[in-house]
Amino acid sequence: VYNLTYRLPTKKNRKIGHKKLENARLSKLYDDVYKKSEQKHFTSFLAKGKPSPEHLKIIELFSWKGKKVIDVGCGTGLFAHLVAKKGADVIGIDFSEQAIKLAQRNHSHRKLHFKKMNVNELKGKFDVIVSIGTLEHVDKPLDLLNFFKKHLNPNGKIIITSPNWTNPRGYMLMTIYHLFNAPITLFDLHYLTPIDFINWSKSLGMKLKWKTFDDSWAQGETLLKDFKRRLPKVCEDIAFRNKEVRINSLLKWIKKNILPFENSLPHSGAIGLYIFSSKSNSIK
Repeated sequence: VYNLTYRLPTKKNRKIGHKKLENARLSKLYDDVYKKSEQKHFTSFLAKGKPSPEHLKIIELFSWKGKKVIDVGCGTGLFAHLVAKKGADVIGIDFSEQAIKLAQRNHSHRKLHFKKMNVNELKGKFDVIVSIGTLEHVDKPLDLLNFFKKHLNPNGKIIITSPNWTNPRGYMLMTIYHLFNAPITLFDLHYLTPIDFINWSKSLGMKLKWKTFDDSWAQGETLLKDFKRRLPKVCEDIAFRNKEVRINSLLKWIKKNILPFENSLPHSGAIGLYIFSSKSNSIK
């Protein structure tokens, strides 16, 4: 399923998400999301049926023609459809029945197939395994990456995207999370950074290329819009008094002292893109 950290938690779901949901319980919650309308929960890109920045960054990595691809956590199938149109043979899987129904209804291509299944049921090998905004939701990310590795063809690649927290937005939200145990996102089990992926690449014995992007969400105008909506809900959960005045004070400080500067660094975007490959393989 698509990255749920784009969504802002409702009062009910903030409490659910804060209990660190196991993957088995996530399936029903995702089904509920899709039944109620995906447009109310996901980015404007997805709601309008347009490729997200993550989609475009991945599409640009290499030629997809003739590659055997699986999109794990395909959601309603937009990315899988884009790759099929680029000439890949694509399977999109998701454990949400509602998501797969929407994918099958909205995206049709002779090189594209959707299946409702758990990733543990996966069989066969692939040239590219893609998982967009899902790793932060699984119980044991490294175990899943090891599982992916076993299903790669020689010279295959694993492509992952995940929210990144080594930026002004992340530093502020991580401070709130660690000091006050506040539910800053809805369903995330982990708050991942490039350090996690670098360490995992060593454990996997694989080469890693990575970059981050979406500076506006990390430290620009989109950050301000996000905080205006997110922080009142977070403050409500931790019973923070005088929240409106204090939040406005913080937003003014961010606008004055963060936005004017160029803060872009390799690790400072709001979204991380990670490409694992065998050490003898180059990205082509």
